[in-house]
Amino acid sequence: MKFNKCLLVLVSTCMLAAFTAGYCETQTGETAIKKEAQKVETNGEARFKGKILVTDFSRVSEDNAKVIAKKYFDCDVEKVLYAESINGCLAMIKSGRADLMFTSDILANYIIQRNPELKSSVLDKNMCIVMGLRNSDVQLRDSLNSAITKIKESGKYDQLYKTWIKDLPAGQEPSLTTIEKNADSETVYVGVTGDMPPLDYISADGKPAGFSIAFLGEVSRAIGKNIEIVVVDSQARYAALEAKKIDVFFWMFMPETKAAHARFNAENEEEAAFTKKFITTEPYCVFKPAFILKK
Repeated sequence: MKFNKCLLVLVSTCMLAAFTAGYCETQTGETAIKKEAQKVETNGEARFKGKILVTDFSRVSEDNAKVIAKKYFDCDVEKVLYAESINGCLAMIKSGRADLMFTSDILANYIIQRNPELKSSVLDKNMCIVMGLRNSDVQLRDSLNSAITKIKESGKYDQLYKTWIKDLPAGQEPSLTTIEKNADSETVYVGVTGDMPPLDYISADGKPAGFSIAFLGEVSRAIGKNIEIVVVDSQARYAALEAKKIDVFFWMFMPETKAAHARFNAENEEEAAFTKKFITTEPYCVFKPAFILKK
């Protein structure tokens, strides 16, 4: 299983955070953490006050990461550390070098089912998952949006989500599935990292498996184009988009409203400049932000 850099999950979530009502009228968070995912009681800005947060995404400075964590997630940490991967983050928590990591309830549920010494604190806020593209690929974005709508309206999305995410047994890894190809069709290259299992999962042999492949197979049929899966490192995913090594990145995190996204960018010049390079599809999944920590 391959993981990656989690303040990507912090800044991607944060990058686009500030939670109000409305924009994602897609699937509601069916990813409630199991009973063993015990919530941590907090009081506003006192959440994790004085604790050490570890992340595997180092694109922003520690000071900026602390400001974002406190302002948008009520997480008043004393220090932010960086690890090379989500496995590295978990190792730091287990060894006591860090107190918590930030992620989604989807990944938190997957991790704590396999690490009974850990628990999660889930925020009562929704965020969305979208696909990212170069800002010049508007036609492809519109085609993907049409496919997402069609798959949801047919009920196929609910079936895939239930099979590959909601009802995936705790002791079972996502199985391999395939995307049918048509030799006469154009190919769209979609990047995955394996850093958000079971939504985006890479098996032990390095092959993508599970929800991402099943869902993108449906997308391929809906848009009438081949989809070729490309495994990329999370640190290089945006560079891969800009360099045209991939046409689409499978998952990016967005706030629940477009207005919230605009407000965040207005308050964070660095992120505003960054996000101008890319466009996104409509949401295809909803999740709740979560912290993972030791019991």
